[in-house]
Amino acid sequence: MQKTFFVSFFILVSSFVFAQAIERKIIIQNGNYYFTTIDELTQLATLHTGKDTSKIKNAKKLAMPAGRNFDDPIIPFCWDVVDTSVYAISFLLHPLNDRNEAIKRMNINSLKEPSKTVTPMDLIVLSVDLNPYAYNDPYLFVTRRSNTIEGFFYDGISTSEGYTVAISNNGELSIWNYNGTEWKHSEVMKFSVDGYFSLFEKNKKIYFLTTGGVVQEVSTAGISPLKKDIEINQKEGFLIINKDDKTVWFMKNNDLNQNTSLNELITKKAKRIL
Repeated sequence: MQKTFFVSFFILVSSFVFAQAIERKIIIQNGNYYFTTIDELTQLATLHTGKDTSKIKNAKKLAMPAGRNFDDPIIPFCWDVVDTSVYAISFLLHPLNDRNEAIKRMNINSLKEPSKTVTPMDLIVLSVDLNPYAYNDPYLFVTRRSNTIEGFFYDGISTSEGYTVAISNNGELSIWNYNGTEWKHSEVMKFSVDGYFSLFEKNKKIYFLTTGGVVQEVSTAGISPLKKDIEINQKEGFLIINKDDKTVWFMKNNDLNQNTSLNELITKKAKRIL
């Protein structure tokens, strides 16, 4: 019955209603910005891109064959951009979607602008057909370790060492790295989270940002003693990760003005983290 419901649900949806909330972060690369939003009905992602000197409202929109789930608590969409590729963990709640194959890498140039001919079901089928960038061993490990899901959160980013995932469940946290061939992971650490967290890289070091604004350095060796409280609430805004000048900022959702360029917004409204 549940499978029939979700298949019917996605077939009946024939248009996109793009949410305004930015998922986790904005990335700046080679003078261009990228951010994602999630459709409230289908949970499919849209990639927005434009020049960091241009008004945000003029961003080009690209439909992604990936999305998040809407289980409670909702985990923000996990994505990253490196060069011409966008990485995503697609946790769409759909019977065709295998979460063990959820880690995807797509060429940005292959993504199409939303239109009536690009339906949600087309994107879901495309997502299912995409070969995984890597099999989702972190998820498989956590679900084999415990059949109870509580305090389950994750994030994944492309890093200088490959692809890194942090995943938590039942008061435990582990850090994983995929080097293009195999996964390696840290010891399972006792670590209670207060909600979803985010990863980012700066100068080849990986940082873990809690919902409440505590930053710690992490790796497959564990968690560094470094601990910095930046006094933010991730639920109130999003990160801005500038890969050009290697800075990291935080901006509140209420400060996002789509009639202003991103560069101007950073200068006037953002709080620098690192």
